[in-house]
Amino acid sequence: MALRRIQLGPLHERNFRLLASARTISFLGTNLAPIAVAFAVLDLTGSATDTGIAFACWTLAQVATLLVGGVVADRLPRRLVMVASDSANFCIRALMGVLLVSGRAEVWELFVLQALGGAATAFYSPASSGLVPETVPAGLLQQANGVMSIARYVAFPVGAALGGAIVATLGSGWALLLDSGTYATSALLLLQIRLPARARTAAAPNFLRELRDGWRAFTEQTWVWLLTLWISLYFLITYAPFFVLGPYIAKHHLGGAAGWAVVLTGEGIGSLLGGIAGLRIRPRRTMLTIGGLFVVTALQSLLLAAHAPVATIGIAAALAGFAFSFGTVIWETSLQHTIPPEKLARVSAYNWMGAMAFLPAGYAIAGPVADAIGTSETLVLGAVWIVLSTAAVLMVRSVRDFRLRDVVVRAETEPVPGPAATA
Repeated sequence: MALRRIQLGPLHERNFRLLASARTISFLGTNLAPIAVAFAVLDLTGSATDTGIAFACWTLAQVATLLVGGVVADRLPRRLVMVASDSANFCIRALMGVLLVSGRAEVWELFVLQALGGAATAFYSPASSGLVPETVPAGLLQQANGVMSIARYVAFPVGAALGGAIVATLGSGWALLLDSGTYATSALLLLQIRLPARARTAAAPNFLRELRDGWRAFTEQTWVWLLTLWISLYFLITYAPFFVLGPYIAKHHLGGAAGWAVVLTGEGIGSLLGGIAGLRIRPRRTMLTIGGLFVVTALQSLLLAAHAPVATIGIAAALAGFAFSFGTVIWETSLQHTIPPEKLARVSAYNWMGAMAFLPAGYAIAGPVADAIGTSETLVLGAVWIVLSTAAVLMVRSVRDFRLRDVVVRAETEPVPGPAATA
């Protein structure tokens, strides 16, 4: 009973229950939409290139707008920023759905709406990262992030399966109308959260000054900016080639789509277990432990390069999913305990932008690089890079010696400011 209460601790907080419910529903829609958008574009033009452009419009607009989202989320009530983001995406997805259901959609309209949706989402992510510490006591932050991680990875297969079923039976337009409903539901849940107002500076807002302040907060902790750079290069060199070249290898050597599904299922199971582990496990040498886990992700690339049995690759993918999910929980908790609350959304925005910046390029160049040096060689390169780069990063003292437990103890012993007026 005591263990159960520890694990569900964050869910005893009303505000966090509302936030977690909103995020879960939002994750469901997030995983439903890509299938709907892909088949909508294919139905209109039949072009895989156009499908890629649709996804690129979303990603590039999101990356380009993240810093603005971070400044806004530190300046305004984060709950209202998230509600505005959800409301915008409700309108965008509803319009896409209506255009498709009515048979009047043009592909350029989908491109524009995808870009607008990506820009709206850029306000949601930094605000969400900054809002979690406002909804739970400091001692429950890691468990709260663990709950969020579990929600994300439970919603992944459910949303994808639901999207595929609706697209197959009713069409992409109806799937996007359902997606718009998830945004509306999320916004309604967020509106019910009641929090003390955050203190804000009396000075008039200056966008560039606040960006510089956020950059200083991002760079003054060496482990923050260094690990952001490290993970961005991981996406470019290791992560993207695995997911671009994996289906090709599966088609020719692993039994086709069914084999690749085993690998993705393994990753999903590992990710879910990583979120569950994040509820309780707080490693003593925080970043050293995360680095060790990420070294294990090299196994899936090496096994895929060697065309190993699909079950073996699936197990390695589960280990990689665990490392990424558990590492994300610890990373979010470390930021939330270390960065001043009034700068947290901006630092989160720099982190999100840095992590995502190279991912589109990784997807784009994985194929040409494989053509130039070989498919297996590209995967081996990614595996070697993650091992060597992790070893190099862990040689930096501020990374190697970072202990989340010490930061949490300091946070829990600091006096808590009195409540302010309700926002």
